[in-house]
Amino acid sequence: MTDSESQLSCKLNSTCDCVYVLSSMVEVMGHRVGLSAKQTNRMILAVDELFANIAQHGYRGREGKVEMSAAQQGSILSFELRDYAPPLHKDEMLGWPRPDDEKELKPGGLGMHLMRSVMDKIEHEALADGNRWRLIKYLDREQDDEA
Repeated sequence: MTDSESQLSCKLNSTCDCVYVLSSMVEVMGHRVGLSAKQTNRMILAVDELFANIAQHGYRGREGKVEMSAAQQGSILSFELRDYAPPLHKDEMLGWPRPDDEKELKPGGLGMHLMRSVMDKIEHEALADGNRWRLIKYLDREQDDEA
């Protein structure tokens, strides 16, 4: 696979209809790396959830810019979303539910749980003018397609 085949990127507005573009990018990358339709659909849910969180919480429902890139580097598949919403700092994320706190999960906090259960790693960086999120899937790990 050449570098141009292992990477996709786009710039979008944080409006709901743009979620189809993101879903298509995830689907293409899942197909390129040989993931099953079920695994790919789960990753689509994770990316869609992150995009929705950026639109709803970052931009508070107002239109804003979101840049997305998807890349495969060796055994790592990553989806990076960059927004220009007010930076979210580490202390603001401390109250987000963790997968081991399932009894604490309730509506309004399930998105991060969903993303964590689908992806192997989630990274966040607060920037001077926004946020950078990275959802990572390790392709060399055995994937449980039945779960």
